[in-house]
Amino acid sequence: MMNVSEQTRKYVSLGFIAIAIIAMIFLMAGYYKDKSASTDTSEENTPITAMKDKEDKVLVSISTETIQDGLANMGILMTQEYYFTQVENYTKETKIFKFIPSESGFVYSYDGKVMAGIDFEKITISKDEDKKHLTVELPHSEIQATTIDKDTFKIYSEKDSLWNPIKLEDYNMSLAEFEEAAKAKALENGILERSDDQAESLIRNFIGNFPQASGYDISFEWRDSNES
Repeated sequence: MMNVSEQTRKYVSLGFIAIAIIAMIFLMAGYYKDKSASTDTSEENTPITAMKDKEDKVLVSISTETIQDGLANMGILMTQEYYFTQVENYTKETKIFKFIPSESGFVYSYDGKVMAGIDFEKITISKDEDKKHLTVELPHSEIQATTIDKDTFKIYSEKDSLWNPIKLEDYNMSLAEFEEAAKAKALENGILERSDDQAESLIRNFIGNFPQASGYDISFEWRDSNES
C-alpha cells in the first residue's frame, strides 16, 4: 500500500505533465493561427497579373533609299544573253595594175554571245504611303557587250591569192564586222525586250525580300537610257 507522500508526488507529477500538455496545445494553436494569418496577408498583398492577348499594331514603312542602295550595288547587271554560232564568208578583192582583178577569201565559223543589261545605279524608287504603292523608274536595257569565243574559230576553206594575200588584220577586221552583225541579229530576236522583262522580275524579287515591303504594289516606269 502506497504511503501519502508517494501519492502526493504522483499527483504532483501528473499535474505537471497535464500543464505541459496544455501549454504545448496552446503554443501549437497560436503557431498555426499566425501562419494562417501570414499566408492570408501574403495572398492579399500579392498582385494578380491578368494575361491578356494583345496585338501590337506597328506602322511599318519601307525605306526607298535602302532599296535603291541595294540595287545600285549591283552595278550594270546583265539580264539577258543571246548565244549564236555564225558561219561567214569573208572576201577580199583588189586589182593588180588597176585592171586585173585578184580575190582572196575564206569561209569560217565561230561561237559567241551578245549580252544586254541595265545600269542599276540609274534606278530610282518613289512611294505613296497612303496607297501602299512603289514606283520603280529605270532605263531600258542596252547591249552591253558582244564577245566571240576565239577557241571556236574554224576555217573551212581559204583562197589566198599571191597578189592579194590574207593578213592577220583581215581576220581581225572580219571579226569586228561580224560582231556588229551578231548584235543586229540579237536585236531582231528581241534581246532588249527580254532583258527588260528579266530586270522587272529581278527587281520585284529583290524588293520582295524586304519584310516591310509586304502589302505594297509595284509598278515600273521606263525611260530611254540617255535620259537622266
